[in-house]
Amino acid sequence: MKLLSVGLTGTTQEIREKLQLDCNTIIQDGFRVAIDEINKGHYTFIGCNVIEGELSFRNYERIKNSMKNHVANMLTEYIILREEKKIVRKIIERYYSYYSEDERKIIYERTLDLLSGTNDVIVDFGVTTRCTKILEKIIEYLDTHHELVLEGFINFRLKEYREKLVQTVDKAVDDYTMDLEYKEFIRVLRCFVDVQEPQVEEVHVVIVDSGIYKIVDAQGQAINNQNFENFLMYRDDHINYEDLLITALITIAPYSVMVHVHKNNNANIQNVVETIKNIFDGRVMICYGCDFCY
Repeated sequence: MKLLSVGLTGTTQEIREKLQLDCNTIIQDGFRVAIDEINKGHYTFIGCNVIEGELSFRNYERIKNSMKNHVANMLTEYIILREEKKIVRKIIERYYSYYSEDERKIIYERTLDLLSGTNDVIVDFGVTTRCTKILEKIIEYLDTHHELVLEGFINFRLKEYREKLVQTVDKAVDDYTMDLEYKEFIRVLRCFVDVQEPQVEEVHVVIVDSGIYKIVDAQGQAINNQNFENFLMYRDDHINYEDLLITALITIAPYSVMVHVHKNNNANIQNVVETIKNIFDGRVMICYGCDFCY
């Protein structure tokens, strides 16, 4: 008697072997489930059939529920580990075909990184959440159906899941675009610094605990620069001090920059330090403790 069947495209060996292993728990109860394959068009249907043992209605329902849970867990894992990558590729090819092949590959890898992350980049779409929701959908479907065609199920029963994947690809594209813009921004600033006549040979950037920055010379004296004077005179929550700092440093265009930071500085400060290092390539040194730091 047939319990259920799953329609797949491509190779089915892996799923067949897993189903056969799952049947061991039923064999221990005195029943044997045979796994068969039937080809119908582009699909191969893997069927689970009870062939031995006295099968009452109660036993049938119990065995079916057991197999349903095994199949649902197996298909959830298969979708997350295999089908998800295929869907991501199709999304990129459909919506971002105007990017070069190398760029699409970068977007693909970035999307997979976002999907494998522990934090939900897209709200309610972390790995655990995806598995839980897909599993629920499969079990719900198998409660009322004996046959599940995986491709159709993904296309028509997991629409929200696919939409979230599109959003994740969009996020990867946005991140990639921002990286390109940042690199171009750094390139332009680096060229500007290279042609500037240095006003000071050495400057020290001191990051104060409050997040405000100070720029001084090697003797600890404030550097006379209009941008920097404005930077020192005003303190406002609406002022982007990081931009003011970068502007002041570019105007001064020193031969070398010593950045004084504490190891426990927050991520924003670390980002500013990285930007300074990128603009003043080869001219920056980092200090984590000296007279300037305290």
